[in-house]
Amino acid sequence: MTAQEAVEGSTERRLLAAAERLFAEHGVGAVSLRAVMQQAGTNVAAVHYHFGSKQALLAAVVRSRIDQVTAERDTIVKGLADADVIGFHDLAGALVRPVVVVLESGGEHWLRLLGGLLRSGPGGLAEISTTFLDRNAEFVRLLGRLTPGTAPRTLGFRLTQAMSITLDVLGDVERTRALMSADNDTWSRQDIVDDLLDVVTAILAGPPASGSTPTTAK
Repeated sequence: MTAQEAVEGSTERRLLAAAERLFAEHGVGAVSLRAVMQQAGTNVAAVHYHFGSKQALLAAVVRSRIDQVTAERDTIVKGLADADVIGFHDLAGALVRPVVVVLESGGEHWLRLLGGLLRSGPGGLAEISTTFLDRNAEFVRLLGRLTPGTAPRTLGFRLTQAMSITLDVLGDVERTRALMSADNDTWSRQDIVDDLLDVVTAILAGPPASGSTPTTAK
C-alpha cells in the first residue's frame, strides 16, 4: 500500500465513522455532508471523491459492518443447518447474537442508525431488507422450514419486527436499562439480551401452537 492509499483509506474511515455517529444521533435527513465533513476533519470534496453523494455515503455506512454481522450469523446458521432438530429460540439466537457482537465491538451507533432506517419508511426498510435477504438466504430458508404453510408476507412481517426490536433495544442499551429498571445496576446487558432472545423467539414463532414443538430441519 502506498502512502497516498493509506491516507485515502484513513480519510474514508473517518468519514464513515463521522456519518455513522451523526446519522444515528440526528437522523439522516437532518445531517448535511458539510456536517459530516466537519466531524471527520476533512473537506466536502473528500466526501464527493470517496462516495459521490449523501445516499451513497449512507449505503456505505450500512454496508460497513454487514460483513461482520454476516460472518457471525453464517457460523451459527451453518451449525443449525447441520443439526437434526432446531427450534425458534435457535433462530432467534442466530438473529440476535451477531448484533450483540457488533454492539460489543463499538457498533452501537450503527445499530441505532439501522433501527432508525427501519422506522423511517419503505426507503430505509428496502436498504436493510435487501442486504439482509441477499446475505442471509439460509436463515430465511430455515425460518420457512419451521413455519410450513405460513404465508411469505407473514414471515416477512415477523422477520421485520424481529429485526426492528433487536436494533431498537441493542442500539440504545442505556435507554432500555433506564426504562426497565429504577436501579440501572440491577439490569445487566446480559439480562437485556436474554429477555430480547425470548421476545424475538415469540415473534418468529407466531402463535404459541406453531412453535411449541421443535421441528426437524432437512
